[in-house]
Amino acid sequence: MPVVGATGNILRYIRNPIRFAGELFRRYGNVVSMVRAPIHIASPGPGWGGRAAHDAAGAGVVLVNGAENNREILTQHDRYHMIALPGRLVPTLREVTARERPMLRMMTGLFDVNGDEHRRHRRLLMPAFHKTRIEGYRDDMARITEETLARYRPGQLRDIHADMTELTLRVATKTLFGEDEGERGVALARMMQSWLVTMFSPWMLLLRFDAPGTPYRRFLDLTQAIDRETEAIVRAKRSRGEDAADMLSTLLAARDEDGRALDEDELIGHAGVIFAAGHETSTNALAWTLFLLSQHESVVRDLEDELDGVLRGAPPSIEALAKLPLLDAVVKESMRVLPPVPLHPRIVAEDHELSGHHLPAGSELFLSIFHMHHDAAVFAEPERFLPKRWESCKPSVYEYNPFSAGPRMCIGATFALMEIKIVLATMLQRFRLELPEGTRVDPRIAITMAPIGGLKMRVRRRDERSRPSRVRGAIRELVQL
Repeated sequence: MPVVGATGNILRYIRNPIRFAGELFRRYGNVVSMVRAPIHIASPGPGWGGRAAHDAAGAGVVLVNGAENNREILTQHDRYHMIALPGRLVPTLREVTARERPMLRMMTGLFDVNGDEHRRHRRLLMPAFHKTRIEGYRDDMARITEETLARYRPGQLRDIHADMTELTLRVATKTLFGEDEGERGVALARMMQSWLVTMFSPWMLLLRFDAPGTPYRRFLDLTQAIDRETEAIVRAKRSRGEDAADMLSTLLAARDEDGRALDEDELIGHAGVIFAAGHETSTNALAWTLFLLSQHESVVRDLEDELDGVLRGAPPSIEALAKLPLLDAVVKESMRVLPPVPLHPRIVAEDHELSGHHLPAGSELFLSIFHMHHDAAVFAEPERFLPKRWESCKPSVYEYNPFSAGPRMCIGATFALMEIKIVLATMLQRFRLELPEGTRVDPRIAITMAPIGGLKMRVRRRDERSRPSRVRGAIRELVQL
């Protein structure tokens, strides 16, 4: 673009990734080079020449859609690496300053290790996410949900996104750190939310200066604060030496075949990633599901009937959750229509071809899960919220993948789905939530998707019948209401 060059296209993308990507897919097909210029400055793997080679090779940013492309990228783990920090945020090692160094520690979580190192880390983390371990968190999830809903009164106007954030934060602090409502855990989560928002600010791309008042200064301050808090939590847990049921205790006890444990940097990286991912995506999935249900009265009635017949007012047990097919379909459909993570980032580790297009090493890919989930060839009337479609719809894992697929499928998917279903089943047995007439709903889309400014909804008694309200805002571009 004139004057601003490649940055102009990046800013257009950041402003509305779904709209811009959709325009490009319609015009050029499922593999689109958005800009031939680097964004990410971290080496994608051994043998890659770093920043200079990246620029010289013409690597850039590529948007990808389609099941076959998803299959190739998500199964070829060694060819397509994961990247955690997008944008010109990750300095090469020779450029690291003391204030930037905590970023490197935050990159040691599962989101930013690859190859043999990823396989080793995932093996060490798997015991913390074993089925029986996850099911053991059910009681805490149900109790925290009950305590959250005890504050609800018919007629109240509540920010449902804020409520779901607090609820999932409490679940995350309890299951990861073993501390319910631990002040450190909640403070850490709040900082991580600010960190994510700051990271995806367009000004981060333009003003990468560690100067007072700049987004980059705020980003580095938050990075250092998150690093210090996570380090303090890990060291306190290690010093106590207790054999507890929380995930952090499991990570501290984990050993590989050679008896090697995770070192402190790895523990801190994993703890931070698990904590952030453990509440952010569940929060957004819950908020969007409650929003969609408020617009579909008949679905709510059918779901209430199912919950009454199986649960009879009780919190859902593990066994009962398996007997709620409509609840399962509602969650699946919500995550299809408004996926909490609509974009999956990758970086090309070696020169390669995808669908006949040459991809130089260092090319950044963004797989659009949103556009795959809205493919009319797979999902009839894709913009409509139709939970009953799941009675016959059987997409492959590369056509429907809210938790990704292949070797990097989200390790916490079972945890997240159980939490989401417990919260919805408990809430919908007691209340209905109504969106006030004329509410404006605009999604903030980065790697995750959340409602800008929260999501205010009116609490109603279950026996109160209401009509869906008129909704304004950019959400109408994503779903038919």
